[in-house]
Amino acid sequence: MSSWAFSRKIALRYLWSKRSEAFISIITVISVIGVAIGVMVLNIVMSVMTGFEHELREKIVGTDSHIVINGASGAGIFGWKEVAEKIRGVSGVASVSPFTYHQVLVRSDSRASGLLIRGIEKGSASAEQVARYLPAHRSLDSLFNPAPIKVQLASGEETEASLPGILMGRSLAQTLGVFVATPVSVLAPQVTSTPFGLVPSFRRFVVVGTYSSGLVEYESGIAYVSLEEAQKFFDMQGGVTGLEVRVRDINSAPEIARAIHEATGGLNSGLSVRDWTVTNKPLWDAIQLEKRVYFIVLLLIIVMASFSIVTTLIMIVLEKRKDIAIMKTLGASTPSIGRIFRIQGAVIGGLGTAIGLVLGFVGCWALKTYGFPIDERIFQMSTLPVKIEPFNFVMVGVSAFFICFVATIYPARRAASLEPSEVLRYD
Repeated sequence: MSSWAFSRKIALRYLWSKRSEAFISIITVISVIGVAIGVMVLNIVMSVMTGFEHELREKIVGTDSHIVINGASGAGIFGWKEVAEKIRGVSGVASVSPFTYHQVLVRSDSRASGLLIRGIEKGSASAEQVARYLPAHRSLDSLFNPAPIKVQLASGEETEASLPGILMGRSLAQTLGVFVATPVSVLAPQVTSTPFGLVPSFRRFVVVGTYSSGLVEYESGIAYVSLEEAQKFFDMQGGVTGLEVRVRDINSAPEIARAIHEATGGLNSGLSVRDWTVTNKPLWDAIQLEKRVYFIVLLLIIVMASFSIVTTLIMIVLEKRKDIAIMKTLGASTPSIGRIFRIQGAVIGGLGTAIGLVLGFVGCWALKTYGFPIDERIFQMSTLPVKIEPFNFVMVGVSAFFICFVATIYPARRAASLEPSEVLRYD
């Protein structure tokens, strides 16, 4: 029998004893359960954290864009159609959409609120993205072709008027107390000279609908109008504030942004190119830091479980001191004795880790399938998000097994260092 086979046979026999050492077997089972619970909890928490990150990224990137090109120093882009053609030629680019972005004050009959008004082009990828946030029975066509509404003149008479459309976030509409077909006044910071002095630009719009993106901050701060109406209202002379670029793989956005920067003329173009990782860098850094902290803290659960493995192995060493001395007397080598207890620790750790991974996957699947309700007003989503990442499971499994294996070092050295003459002297 080889040294490895000998160590394995003795290790398994010591672990699952059914006679006088049954108490040790109970502690072994408790050790396995402790490791399994730690691995399960860590996997579920990591999947929930990854789900939060994924959902937040999808909502923010979906509302903003993967890559944004702006004019230098906040200036608009006037030859934007030529620039857009150059960008479409870059590998990995899915679509290019022009947009305008301006701060305004919107006022209803009783309330007012400051917000950003965004002009989007009909049929663009940006318009398609906004259309996904509309209720099932609503269409974005009303934004570009609003129906006439009845308005009341100062004389008290009613008449039909054709006003440009504006699409508001659900939270903003609730704040202003407006509904579909309600006219609102929009005041821009730009001023015009009149006989009465400088007067801010003013225009009436009609609310054509509300959208819900799942991000209250966006819904309460951004409204959409057609690109043509925005260009007229803000006197942009055919220019746009910037271009939105959507890519096929958002993880490749930084590399594609650099390629776009080169394709549009580099530093000499006077254009600023930013991808979503730069725009939201503080947020993503905070999420990644939080995930690392959670991982380290919850890993301590497995570290605590590993102490039970140390306890189990030490008790086995104390119980089997005479057996170890006899084996050494019969020719068993010191490394093979130490290997017996390392194999025991590896079996406990491996079995606990495997059970924990299975339970963690089942728990994640149950949360994802049946959902766990959370307050949508706080978390911007109705159920707990869960995203099962194989890498997270592998990382947790490897870390847990490594910790359990390290826990075997001291008991194995203790067993291997026993001197047969000292143990058998009084037996």
